[in-house]
Amino acid sequence: MAKRWADALLVVAIDFGTTYSGYAFQFKHDFANDPTKISAPQAWNGGKKNLMSMKTPTILLLNEKKEIESFGFEAEDRYSNFCMDGTNEKYYYFRRFKMKLQDEEGLKKTSMIEDETGKKMAAIDVFSLSIRSLKNHLTQMLEKQGTGVRDTEIHWVLTVPAIWSDAAKQFMRQAAEKAGIPSNQLCIALEPEAASMFCQYLPVDKFCTQVGDVQFSASPPGTKYMVVDLGGGTADMTIHEKLQGGGLKEVCKASGGPWGGTAVDMTFLQLLVSIVSGPVMHKFMKTQVYDYLDLFREFESAKRNLSLETKDKINLKFPASLNEICREMTGNDFKTCVTESVHSSNVTIMSDKMRINPDLMRSLFRKVTDNIIRHVKSMLSQGAGKEVTLILMVGGFSESPFVQDVMRGEFHNKNGLKVIIPKEAGISVMNGAVIFGRNPETIQSRVLRYTYGVEILPNFEEGKHPESKKVIVSGIARCVGVFSPFITMDTEVERGHKVIQVYNTTSEYQREANLAVYTSKEKEPKFITDPGCQFLGDLNIIIPNPTKQRRNFVAAFIFGETEISVLVLEEDSEIPFVTAFKMIE
Repeated sequence: MAKRWADALLVVAIDFGTTYSGYAFQFKHDFANDPTKISAPQAWNGGKKNLMSMKTPTILLLNEKKEIESFGFEAEDRYSNFCMDGTNEKYYYFRRFKMKLQDEEGLKKTSMIEDETGKKMAAIDVFSLSIRSLKNHLTQMLEKQGTGVRDTEIHWVLTVPAIWSDAAKQFMRQAAEKAGIPSNQLCIALEPEAASMFCQYLPVDKFCTQVGDVQFSASPPGTKYMVVDLGGGTADMTIHEKLQGGGLKEVCKASGGPWGGTAVDMTFLQLLVSIVSGPVMHKFMKTQVYDYLDLFREFESAKRNLSLETKDKINLKFPASLNEICREMTGNDFKTCVTESVHSSNVTIMSDKMRINPDLMRSLFRKVTDNIIRHVKSMLSQGAGKEVTLILMVGGFSESPFVQDVMRGEFHNKNGLKVIIPKEAGISVMNGAVIFGRNPETIQSRVLRYTYGVEILPNFEEGKHPESKKVIVSGIARCVGVFSPFITMDTEVERGHKVIQVYNTTSEYQREANLAVYTSKEKEPKFITDPGCQFLGDLNIIIPNPTKQRRNFVAAFIFGETEISVLVLEEDSEIPFVTAFKMIE
């Protein structure tokens, strides 16, 4: 498979982000000459506030028939116009919906999500139509350029956070398939791994600052470094070690949390709520959608310029409609609400401008960066973290001057650590995913985040098993819901690592067997109902020529890739069984 990927005429990576998405691509001959020669469309740059970006907002606009109206900057602008015209209610407007997959339970095929106006739609359709929008954009561009590339000559790569569950990864795969990307031409790349691979090729002048004799690409085998991938929705962290021959291995399982750039937006929203009250903001957000979106566009621009050294106040134009709603619901205008709030010493109103003290603005960031710093310190204090000498910051939120300042202040030149940041941190994941598409074998081993196992029905044992779990199967008392682990969390697995398990039928003339596969955040779970256990999927096995005798079959669970896979054989004949692993329903 690796050879086929490497030989593909065109590799296309889709970086599907919480706030921004985009794609990059590379022809085979370009990779051979210079692996960093990667193309990305420039058409995404734009938007009313001229927010220059190599990617476009993850915003999907659908018409009343649930067909694609537009995506990205265009969707944002068109919907704003529909809001001013009063026709927006008949459209579906989805933004920042990727974080739904960060939830503990994740999404399923049957899950529904709401757009900005409360209208519901199948989650799988929202994700697949967004991916299709990016795919269509690429196809149109290739046709205009007359490249002559056929669909079968494209290898697709889709990025996901490393802290996502297997079920979330599978959901994204199914969304991509529904968008018209064949499963056998698609691979999943973990975001911090992709960025890490891209940065291996960058010379020192491609990083934000010179850090003495540190040259990331030239660091020797054995070097352990932490990848801190700060995106729009998540902070995704892991530790890699450089190997002989240019390979990498993960030596610490990926971890993190919802500490991306959008978390700062939430702290700003909380600030506004504390000034005007929750009901006022709720009505403003629901009835004045255009002004609400415009206010947060202003805030996005301000976020990009704040640093530890910023001394001037941050000026945001507040909408007149917010002023009117304040009067209507509280009897006071917005200026009076500000004056009477606990933030009156740090927020002032001048004409139609909201002027925010830079220290207050920094406090909005610190609510997020404190979590990031706390987590990084925790990782550095144990296991392989104690041997880390470099911290590599990537992702769009890593481009924030304030985030860079606080990370350098906490870690750079402390205990032998160096903090390095590529100049194009925001597209390092996207570009790295292209390189991953050519060389997925670069990541030679990974560390499991979960314990994996199946639900089994062993013979019921009095005193050991709860009476509530006792069932009778073919006249035999059995215990349901027992978690039978076959590999535990924190295990380091090389690519293609196989875990062999033998299972058997439980009744006479059984025509099929169904193994329910689960994950757990604990090393030794007892039952599938224990805290931290989550259903992963069903392994359905068709048993040929059913017999009265018990039939044994061997399941080989394959780890070490970005996704798990499974192969099932009959134990005696070693004939493969027809199997289907259904992870999302």
